[in-house]
Amino acid sequence: MDPESFGLDKTAIEICNSYMPVLDIEPRLIREGFKSLYDNQKKHISKTKQYQLNKENGDSLMDVHFFYPNGYEQNPVDHKYKAIFYIHGGGFMVDGIKKLPREISDRTNSILIYPDYGLTPEFKYPLGLKQCYQLFTDIMNGNFNPFNDLINDSISIVGESSGGNFALSLPLMLKLNNSTFFKKISKVLVYYPITDCNFETPSYNRFSEKFYLTKEGMKWCWNHYTNNDSDRDEITCCPLKATIDQLKDFPETLVITAETDVLSSEGEQFGLKLSNANVKVSVLRILKTIHGFVSLDQTNDSIACRVGMDLSMNFLNNISNNSIINENNNKTLLKLL
Repeated sequence: MDPESFGLDKTAIEICNSYMPVLDIEPRLIREGFKSLYDNQKKHISKTKQYQLNKENGDSLMDVHFFYPNGYEQNPVDHKYKAIFYIHGGGFMVDGIKKLPREISDRTNSILIYPDYGLTPEFKYPLGLKQCYQLFTDIMNGNFNPFNDLINDSISIVGESSGGNFALSLPLMLKLNNSTFFKKISKVLVYYPITDCNFETPSYNRFSEKFYLTKEGMKWCWNHYTNNDSDRDEITCCPLKATIDQLKDFPETLVITAETDVLSSEGEQFGLKLSNANVKVSVLRILKTIHGFVSLDQTNDSIACRVGMDLSMNFLNNISNNSIINENNNKTLLKLL
């Protein structure tokens, strides 16, 4: 089965045909190889502040990046913004591309908060997630508002890929800890999230190789991320393993998947499970595209990316998506599940 047979555009096919096998490379060397890319991405960041992690979570300073909407400098100095807590992807082990959080900030007129959490294998499960948890709670209780411009009475959480795993696990961790901040999460938006470690789903078997993200690549990421098999039984590691009762009262959620992505089945299964728990949820599969289609710079101008971004920005901005879903031009580009 080849990418061409799924109607992928030229750019997506080129990405599929040129992906770099990384199964025998140390994650730190991958980060070093991407250093110039990450340095170039810094142009999207508005401000950065260091945040002190407690002893349990690393006892170190973590960079927290802030993305402000375009034109924020023209606002009064006491202007307040709604907040979005954004968790980047990268297989749990590399930094994220920053053009996506930049666009989200601009299109929602929000401050987007981006933690540089600890990466695996130096920070295995659950350390990176717990770092995000600590920061999130300090934002919500007002202990971390370094520029005094965050509105913290409610907040949305956004994540993509492995960051989507964190974005789903964070509310579950809050609920397990009986945190009052669980109820302050207004929305959760996840793009092609990792929700489980089952490598025999329909999408894993159908798109196991040749489609950018591979089955063997994901096994490699999981082996670096978790300490042992028992980690993978925890719902804050594999959110799909949460029971219906544990998912009750979960925040309103939008799950966006990519048709030719090994992760599409598990993301859609999680959305179905939320629906069974009577959670307000929408699951949208974008057709003719690959994992990372809203994150990658190369796919930014693709129809799939633009449709996915319009759908997700409408969700965050409380605008109905019915017109996009019903447009004739998009009937072959998306599927509402």
